[in-house]
Amino acid sequence: MTPLAYALLGLIRDEPRSGYGLRKVFETTPMGNYSSSPGSIYPALKNLEKAGLVESRATGKKSVLAITTTGETAFATWLAQPVTSEEDPNIALLRFAFLQNNRPQSLDFLMSYARCAHAKVIALRNFLDSEPGQALPLQARLAVYHGLKTTEAAAEWAADAYRQLNEDITP
Repeated sequence: MTPLAYALLGLIRDEPRSGYGLRKVFETTPMGNYSSSPGSIYPALKNLEKAGLVESRATGKKSVLAITTTGETAFATWLAQPVTSEEDPNIALLRFAFLQNNRPQSLDFLMSYARCAHAKVIALRNFLDSEPGQALPLQARLAVYHGLKTTEAAAEWAADAYRQLNEDITP
């Protein structure tokens, strides 16, 4: 499934919604990164319905999409995955956002996120200190350095988020 499909599934899991209601969420929140385009959302919803992950339910004058048991299982499996070094950090953070009602799983997520970030920091530092890293043109080296700094910031965020969740501190 695509990140958009998981985002839709998560929103529907939180609250049955119409296609229009889902588009509004994407248009009015940072989730717009995944697309608020009807040309993306409606085909993705049809695919979710075809796969049996959501179903249409009549509620008065309109119908809404609700998650099915199969959809719940698929979504829970996706949420439970540990973070990997190959995973796009934005997709990982989408999963984290949907873990809002599961503190133990959120803490596990943050630990795996921090481990991956720390491993990437070490790899980037080692590369920059190596002969091939030293031989890079300045702008390429600065680009790698940017990756290092953003990954260090991500690792710091994960440690701070872990502490806050563990202590139930509101940011």
